[in-house]
Amino acid sequence: MEQSSPLTVVPYLGLDRPLRRGRRRQVGNTAKADLSSPHRSASKIKNACHQCRVKKTRCSGHKPCYRCVHRQQTCTYMSPMWPTSSTSTVANERQRPGSPRVPCISPDFAIDPLGAEPNVAAGDGGDDVVASTDTSDAPLQQDQYGHVHWTSSVFAFLNIAKQKLTSLPSMSIDFCDYPLSSSRALPRVLPPKAVADELVKNYFDFGLSTSRFVHEPTFRLTYKLMYSVGSGEGLQPDSLVLIYMIMALGSHYSRYDSVWCGYSASVQFYEMADQQLATLPSRITLTSVQARLLAVHYLLNHSRMHEAWSLFGTVVRHAQALGLHYRARKVPHNCIVHDIFGRPCAIHDDDVDQEECVLSNDEDISVSACRPAQPNTLCSAAAPVHYARLAHILGKILRQFYSLTAKRQTLSYFYDMAITFEAALSTWQSTLPKYLNFALLPTSALSVTLHRQVSTLKLTYAYANILLYRPFMLHSIEMVDSVKQAEFGKWVKRCHDESIAAANMIVSECQSLQEHGLFSKAFWMVNYAQFTAIGTLYMYYRLWPHAGRVWKVAEEARSQFTVGVEGDQIGQRYIEILSEFRRITSNHHEQPDIPDIPESMGNNQRFDILGHSPDVPLW
Repeated sequence: MEQSSPLTVVPYLGLDRPLRRGRRRQVGNTAKADLSSPHRSASKIKNACHQCRVKKTRCSGHKPCYRCVHRQQTCTYMSPMWPTSSTSTVANERQRPGSPRVPCISPDFAIDPLGAEPNVAAGDGGDDVVASTDTSDAPLQQDQYGHVHWTSSVFAFLNIAKQKLTSLPSMSIDFCDYPLSSSRALPRVLPPKAVADELVKNYFDFGLSTSRFVHEPTFRLTYKLMYSVGSGEGLQPDSLVLIYMIMALGSHYSRYDSVWCGYSASVQFYEMADQQLATLPSRITLTSVQARLLAVHYLLNHSRMHEAWSLFGTVVRHAQALGLHYRARKVPHNCIVHDIFGRPCAIHDDDVDQEECVLSNDEDISVSACRPAQPNTLCSAAAPVHYARLAHILGKILRQFYSLTAKRQTLSYFYDMAITFEAALSTWQSTLPKYLNFALLPTSALSVTLHRQVSTLKLTYAYANILLYRPFMLHSIEMVDSVKQAEFGKWVKRCHDESIAAANMIVSECQSLQEHGLFSKAFWMVNYAQFTAIGTLYMYYRLWPHAGRVWKVAEEARSQFTVGVEGDQIGQRYIEILSEFRRITSNHHEQPDIPDIPESMGNNQRFDILGHSPDVPLW
């Protein structure tokens, strides 16, 4: 008789069974267990009792274990680090829903920032327990297009991250854009024809005089069609959006305050345009690009800075998709002007080589021909062309003096670049036509449109001068070779004088606008330019305590600025910053150890008295 083999055949359980890890022992009642039975059951050793741990002996893992039964001791176990099989089975049964469900993510679903269970809307039933997103039994998530996503998908992760960011105040993603006042109480209807004519006239005569990217005769045809018999049947949706936006800006620039004019009325027209813009098809048209660009201007005038920059990025991409540039590196000049103020640029001035537009009035432009204006004659397109040239120089100044790479440059490098930009600004001013030359022509001899154009060019030119000369006010004289020492000292003195002259130009222009009733929150560029000018005056007075006249001009401008920005949220923020700057400056001059520096003293001696480091900027 053959002897039986000592090997034991272990059956293959398949991939659907869990892996068996750890040592295995017998289970059941240990006192009655038949150790010789070949059909005894087995289980994992998940823990050891307290007595076996103390004696450092092997434990069977049962309760009571073999050792405690043999010694007749109390068998105690520590709390398990993981749930037992029975506990996990009950938990899974509780977490598993009775029927599959695919809920949509709603605003009622929120995550507690302290890690508590998420809140569920009352309509889902209080008996249901929401499963954790870490388990495979968690409910599925559905996006706005009806696509179902699993809990481990990227959509689910981003959705949970968004809910977490929303629930935590310290991780808020609000960009501090002041919301527009609601106009739901106003009727969503068009104004009468006479009122609408006045709003359109306000836009073309007063608003965006240096950014005339809407052809007035073409717009007039569309506008006439809307008020014709049939209430504008056959009017394209993008044309309707453009009409709403022009009415919004015309109402914004109006001097009157009524149901159809003023701030609240402009918000009403903007909301009508925004709702219509959301329903436009995906097809991009020139009219839709113009409407969105008008919305950018409107948002800037209403303290919605971040939303304006975001929308302008969309406008730039749409303009490039339409092929408004001749080659891949050519873009419209109106896009250049609004893409240089400190944001990541999709367009760079160095990449732009588009030819300037022809100097021609709107009535001389048609689909088939464009008749240029005669030399030395009045042309409404001259101001936009010169404004684009000035913006081109302004963008280069910002990149050279105020970018992150500027910290690695020396003061001698800034001096060479400033000489170049100064020559460019001088050339730009000399090429201005006589009817736009703000240095020669009095404002009383100008029409409304020309006054607006000249004022915008003057403020932008003065602002560019402040950006060019102000860095040298904050730098002491760098140690250069003896050949350039005298020349550089004269340049620093000149930068101080030019900065004050540019600041005085802005202050006087804003005072003139206030006298004519034009200085208000309608011009975001006016508010920002005067804020920069007043800050420059305070800075100069802090550096040179003897300049009492500069302090007087700054105080008068600040009191005037408070009246001009009444009701403007961004303007109120400017007022708070200037008030703090004024307090610091006045406290600095109350110290008795600050000497009075005469004008006849050289620049090197003036910097030595103030104790400035020759190589470290004051900021």
